[in-house]
Amino acid sequence: MAQQGKAGIRGEMSRLYDVFVDWPGRLAREMPGIERELNATGAKRVLDAGCGTGRHVQALLERGFDAHGADVSDEMLAKARELLGGGERLHAWRMGEAPPATLRDASPFDAVICMGNVWPQLSASGDALRAAQAFRELLRPRGLLLVGLKALAVRREDKLKYLPLLKRRHEGRALFFARFLDFDVPQPASGELVCDLHMTISAGEPGEELEALHHGASRVRAWTPEELARFFAGAGFAEVDVRARLGEPHSAPTGEDVFVSARSA
Repeated sequence: MAQQGKAGIRGEMSRLYDVFVDWPGRLAREMPGIERELNATGAKRVLDAGCGTGRHVQALLERGFDAHGADVSDEMLAKARELLGGGERLHAWRMGEAPPATLRDASPFDAVICMGNVWPQLSASGDALRAAQAFRELLRPRGLLLVGLKALAVRREDKLKYLPLLKRRHEGRALFFARFLDFDVPQPASGELVCDLHMTISAGEPGEELEALHHGASRVRAWTPEELARFFAGAGFAEVDVRARLGEPHSAPTGEDVFVSARSA
């Protein structure tokens, strides 16, 4: 999850984002499937939309792909530039708006990936549709779109508001990342289901009073797998497949974790 709000992830959450995410574990889970998806379509030139601190871009480059990244947050892009040793592969772009000239000049891409729950941040239907149209413009004909997210409507149906509490150690102390969903928010007249995703960060040790470091909330769309399939087909993509696992076409989603694979028309 990198793109959050109009300015993206910033401040304390930006500083601690790479502490929050277990990157070795996450990349070990995701990259084999991403690689299979890309290799199956012959993709070499790849855009990571909502790239955050650039970890997927780095992993793709290490595997021989010509990878670029785009994000709305200048703070996250600064971390990505430090990680990658320069910014020539990085682009400032808020999904839901027209791609900047630098990104258009870098296109066409063989594939666009959008991982880590970036997609639900586009809670307004207009933003989601404009982002999908931009993906089509940036892709070559028959290019691959690969989106990974949590279909939060499944969590709402199961009345599961709280995501797992995460504990990390950083700079000699324990950090606790707590996330929860608030579905009791005004719903748009257009019919999409939205909710607020809250994140709190506290620091401390057993027996100590916890220090509150951060609390933020972002309005997100609670997609169902069925809505995702209809949306991307309606946005002009072909061969839309909503699946449970990366690299496994037609694996029927049975929970909230879903991946969308589609081809540009």
